Amino acid sequence: MQTARGGHLFKLAFVLFLVVVSAVVSAQDQLRGWEWQNPLPQGNSINSIKFASDKRHGWAVGSDGVVLTTSNGGFIWEPQECPANTTLYGLFVRDRSRVVVTGARGVVLTTANGGRRWVVRATGVRDHLFAITFASDNPQHGWAVGTFGSIIATTDGGITWKTQTSHTSAHLFSVAFANAKNGIAVGAKGTLLVTSNGGAEWRTQSGLSNSVLTSVQFASAKRAMVVGYHGTILKTDDSGETWTSVSSLVTTDLFSVFFSDELHGWAAGDSGVVLTTGDGGNIWLPVNVRTSPRLVTVYFADESLGWAAGADGLVVRTDDGGLSWRRLTEGGRDDLANIFFVDNSHGWAVGARGRILFTNSGGKSWTVRPSGTTVSLNSIRFVNEKTGWIVGDRGTILHSANGGVTWSSVASPAKEDLLGLCFVSEAKGWIVGARGAVWHTEDEGASWSFQHTNTFNWLEDVEFVDDLHGVSVGSNGTILRTGDGGKTWQRVDRNIKEWLYGLAFADSQRGYIVGARGIVLRTDDGGATWKDVESGVSSNLFSVALANRNDVLIAGEQGRIIHSKDAGQTWEVQPTITSTSLFSVAYRGGNNIWVAGHGGAILRRLEPIATVRIPVSRLPPLLRGGSKSQGANPEDVIDDGDIPRAIPPKKPVRQ
Repeated sequence: MQTARGGHLFKLAFVLFLVVVSAVVSAQDQLRGWEWQNPLPQGNSINSIKFASDKRHGWAVGSDGVVLTTSNGGFIWEPQECPANTTLYGLFVRDRSRVVVTGARGVVLTTANGGRRWVVRATGVRDHLFAITFASDNPQHGWAVGTFGSIIATTDGGITWKTQTSHTSAHLFSVAFANAKNGIAVGAKGTLLVTSNGGAEWRTQSGLSNSVLTSVQFASAKRAMVVGYHGTILKTDDSGETWTSVSSLVTTDLFSVFFSDELHGWAAGDSGVVLTTGDGGNIWLPVNVRTSPRLVTVYFADESLGWAAGADGLVVRTDDGGLSWRRLTEGGRDDLANIFFVDNSHGWAVGARGRILFTNSGGKSWTVRPSGTTVSLNSIRFVNEKTGWIVGDRGTILHSANGGVTWSSVASPAKEDLLGLCFVSEAKGWIVGARGAVWHTEDEGASWSFQHTNTFNWLEDVEFVDDLHGVSVGSNGTILRTGDGGKTWQRVDRNIKEWLYGLAFADSQRGYIVGARGIVLRTDDGGATWKDVESGVSSNLFSVALANRNDVLIAGEQGRIIHSKDAGQTWEVQPTITSTSLFSVAYRGGNNIWVAGHGGAILRRLEPIATVRIPVSRLPPLLRGGSKSQGANPEDVIDDGDIPRAIPPKKPVRQ
């Protein structure tokens, strides 16, 4: 009897557990909607990175409410649920349990359990709070600074806050305190504030610099360093009463400075520049991180071990005091101009620096394919499972006959940048580009003929519904139409001047165009006439994809994605997990949606956006995913020019 009762209680508890877990997962899915596929763990900018004293537990925060945590020194990062869907800027790690974060619109978050639960704290301000610090001798006392000279202070570890008077309207980007009394804040227009009474009074130190001052930190009780734009470095040895300018040997904008002790310091900035000093900041030596990333935050645990982070989700680590850096994040960060899927598993993305990415797992993993070029690649299309084409800058044309495993350069008649392409068969296709260029082939690219368009406007995209009927769009509201395979092109006058970026046809009659300032056009007669369908957004729209003639998905700048199930009569804005520009969308119905854009961003939909499904293509064995037919893993043999991947140190073998 006791066993039966215990079993009943267990079942009840298990059912309740499933209900709670399902509710949490459902809430998270609704909140997120999308998942990152490249870069990993995510591609939003990181604004601050800090670690606990154990050198293993750390956090990174950034755009779009990103909170990442690690428990092994940064080799594996996990996202944490953030109750504030806004940009997070400042971060202070007291220990592996207690962390405080600041962000846009006066947001302050605290956790006392390592980030398993974050609590929003009232601040009484709506200013963006760019930085936060606490006194080393009294960890309950802290300060945060932000826009329009905003300074707020806490005496209870960040639970409650009160404003302080800064006597400036300049934006303040950083704050540091040597103890509960002596502090420095810096910001725009060379603004430098000093306090000796915990912020009860802030004094302006003027005439030191006209540059934007971005970061300040104390190296000792008296010594502090400030960095800023144009390689600016300022030093004080008396808590900020007097300052000297130090040569940085660079003119690059510097965004962050950190000292692990009185002698050893580092500064990070634009173009992958990292400066290091071993004499307390008198002499700085530059180191350049490969691929020249924008590094906005740097943190060191000691004189050897450090981390830096910045644009496009990049996190790097050094174990030799900053002389060399290795990636802790996966995936390339080159802008991706176009993404294309032949079915729900096999897809490609192309972009800057000759980047070609390939997946045969629906985007769960992406591998680099060699392109043989470093120019920007702008568009990719496959005619069938084997035959693919890519076009890019400087007249670049690439062709693959084996499903994109290898790509070969095609002799190109063009010198201008090529932006769009369309093939209606293996042999017959069109390419468009700068200055109104249209090139046509009927023999699989062996020869190309120039087609006159009577325009010098840039042509961004081209679509043909059959051998004869096609449309091309571009700058200054250009819409061109042909009914004879491009022998002649006529301009369709819509009396618009917006730049038109993307074009898609569902069938021979129904098509859509998207462009600048939220413009969406639809045709129901094969492109002869176009009518404006109000999108309800004013941001630039770069790409359109269709599941059928009524099911339309559009992507654009600031992470904007809009969807219509009724041919544009009504639109729904889809929440995304990024505000980065999205240049291309691949839509195959349901949750088979991929978007790609700035900083190598690739996102896939987590849940269906519609009920439409498109059948999966039947692929030959070459594309079915076997590594035997494709040779060695390209990541093992290709140097893609990125920062080398960090490898966790091996545990010593017990003798």
